[in-house]
Amino acid sequence: MIIGGILLPEAYTPLECTKPRATRTTAVVSTYGGVAIFDWGSSLAGKEIKLAWKSMTVSLFEALDILYQAGEAIVWNSGIDGKVYRVKITAFDGALLFDRKGEYMLNVAMTLILLEEVT
Repeated sequence: MIIGGILLPEAYTPLECTKPRATRTTAVVSTYGGVAIFDWGSSLAGKEIKLAWKSMTVSLFEALDILYQAGEAIVWNSGIDGKVYRVKITAFDGALLFDRKGEYMLNVAMTLILLEEVT
């Protein structure tokens, strides 16, 4: 998996990852005589992807945090079916493990918003 040009070592493949797939957008509105249903079909744009790690090194966390703090759209090579997406990181956090060396972050979570599939 590559996030914004940062290759995650195999040991730091996320434990959990939302499947990147299009979702349907619909709205239901009650009317005087019944109901109106609006259906805009399926869309990949706006899909929220959650990634979770049990732990990662502080150095890897800090490299990914630079991407998050920049707030720019980045490329995510998901490693899922060879798909690559343009995304924005909307949340990123973890807990610093207070060990002697301060080398690890625990319970790291990242949220991506899919903007488009890169072909």
